[in-house]
Amino acid sequence: MAQSAKVEDKKLEAIAKAIQNLEFGEVHITIQDGVIVQINRLEKQRFPQKK
Repeated sequence: MAQSAKVEDKKLEAIAKAIQNLEFGEVHITIQDGVIVQINRLEKQRFPQKK
């Protein structure tokens, strides 16, 4: 059980890292059979429009 908790902690840390400093974008978490199997981060850069 302790090993499982360590794995879950690492997954939560990876999710927090993906969200950290993300100004515009998306974080997708893929779950398969109730288990997190993949985390994708898509970051968008936005530039102000000159008028």
